[in-house]
Amino acid sequence: MASESWVFRVNAHPDESLGHFLGRFRRANELSHKVVAEHLGIRVEWVRDWETPSRRRNPTPLQLIALSKLTDVDPKQLTQMLPPEPLHLATRLCPACYVEVPVHRSRWQSATTNHCDRHSMPLLSACSGCGAGFRTPSLWESDPCGICEAARCQQCELAFSQMKSTPGS
Repeated sequence: MASESWVFRVNAHPDESLGHFLGRFRRANELSHKVVAEHLGIRVEWVRDWETPSRRRNPTPLQLIALSKLTDVDPKQLTQMLPPEPLHLATRLCPACYVEVPVHRSRWQSATTNHCDRHSMPLLSACSGCGAGFRTPSLWESDPCGICEAARCQQCELAFSQMKSTPGS
């Protein structure tokens, strides 16, 4: 079933986390958590929880199908975007991966993973400039025009792409 005509298509990256994707989808379509919840016929708290992995609430299989119809993303891909178990609660990222594709990857949140599997660098759980922890990925804003670096530390405003991680540490 095709999504409603008011929905802007947001392409999901294969490794993207569900929370980050939902945040991008909502911003692109100027939707509140409440509007998404109403469209899906669920409680607004559930949509908020999906964007915050530490709340440990994932969509049910039926909710994934409804979310798939809304976002035009296959339910199997949405399932792959769910937070890993066991979950590392603090948000983490690999700055080198973020430069390549500016999305939060679900695998960064695996409690059993401490280094990027692509770059062999430790995953950062705080800004390398000021030490502030990262915001929930659903709040990360990406640059819609490709000119500036929008995703930044909320404390010192250092761009994620400029953060440093030491290989093999």
